[in-house]
Amino acid sequence: MRKALFFPSYFGNGFGHISRCLALGDEMTKQGWQVAFAVAGHHVPTIRKSGYKVFQPIFPTRPKESTGDSPAYMFILDGSVQVLRDCLISPLRLRMAVIEGLFIIRRFKPNVLVGDTSLLTWILGRKAGLPVVQIVRSMMLPRKGRIIWWEDPPAGIVSPDIHPVFEKLLNEWGLPGIDRAEELLRGNLYLVPNIPELEPVEEELDNIHHVGPIVREIPSLGNFPDLLSEKGQKRIYITIGGGAGPVGNKHFFEIVKEAFSQTPWFVVVSTGRKFRPEDLGPSPKNIVFRQWVPGGWMISTSDAVIFHGGYGTMMEVVQNGIPSVIIPFHSEQESNARRLAAFSAAKVLSPSSDKKQRRLIHRSWKYGHFSYCVLDDNPLLPVDLLKTVSEIIEDVKYKDGAVRLKKSAESYKGSQKAVELIEQMVAANKTC
Repeated sequence: MRKALFFPSYFGNGFGHISRCLALGDEMTKQGWQVAFAVAGHHVPTIRKSGYKVFQPIFPTRPKESTGDSPAYMFILDGSVQVLRDCLISPLRLRMAVIEGLFIIRRFKPNVLVGDTSLLTWILGRKAGLPVVQIVRSMMLPRKGRIIWWEDPPAGIVSPDIHPVFEKLLNEWGLPGIDRAEELLRGNLYLVPNIPELEPVEEELDNIHHVGPIVREIPSLGNFPDLLSEKGQKRIYITIGGGAGPVGNKHFFEIVKEAFSQTPWFVVVSTGRKFRPEDLGPSPKNIVFRQWVPGGWMISTSDAVIFHGGYGTMMEVVQNGIPSVIIPFHSEQESNARRLAAFSAAKVLSPSSDKKQRRLIHRSWKYGHFSYCVLDDNPLLPVDLLKTVSEIIEDVKYKDGAVRLKKSAESYKGSQKAVELIEQMVAANKTC
């Protein structure tokens, strides 16, 4: 039986990398593959519940959770900060992570490795003599990927120098050196989980393919009477996402109440696992708070969606042709938001536009100094949120833009096309 071992990035709180890999794993399983995951952290139960074997690496060790408040917005310049976030902060830690990864590979004996923004997959594939598939966003391509493309990044940001962690070991292992962390996302096959309109690829790479949305097919869960609007009543769905920072806090929910309490719309808010609706105080009759709702169903039956720009929700609004308002809390989400806005399918309310409040933070680590830029507070006002949502609903150009993207996405096969390409690549690798 053909086997695929997935290495998704799992150090963030969001579900995007895991979700894409689960969607692809579902299709591979349908096609007769055996699938397993090398992943740790709080998403493990979800993966196991989906029926997949999970190998939980000890290395790289997880960093301690921050006890302070997160910024309302963080500028992400490139992938180098992920090296620190993933705790690959010394050659020893990198070596131990690779040794453990190779041990997992020997146990499972896969035919192919599939990475989703994991910094180890390419190294493990080369050392194990296995082909590597990379699920890769255009903003993270090895040479020309740019996260902040719509404006010049804030002055003064200095990325950490990652050469001391990787240079000596890559040379020892007979692998080419790297100038940026994104070069660790090399592979034999690149799958862009989107459409060209939203993920333009400027880099010339062999075997790179847009496959369209890679999103899990969730069976219909039926209707939820308390989440249904009255006939003819506009419905707004708000989801803060699993990795939301201060943008998704109690203050944000108060803004939602004030913005929409006097509207004729029916508003459903998914608070996520961090907040219980009963702790948020009384709500207007037209606003419903729930920790969990069937997100795909809510999106498909709404007139507009408010979210933070994460991949999974973005693909669901595209697949359903629903216009949206996006409130990002870091640059990767804003990149998604601005791609949608460029096709008149969304409007962006980004804290990053408040240039006066940008603050440089200087840090040091074993190999020198680096700096990054944040905004501590989100200046979002209820009146601005209400105005923006009103424009999305009342101006038909936003619905038309969303429908155009939906029609484009329908011409791609998503996970099905991805599996076809993987099988072709694995077959070609056997004949080499």
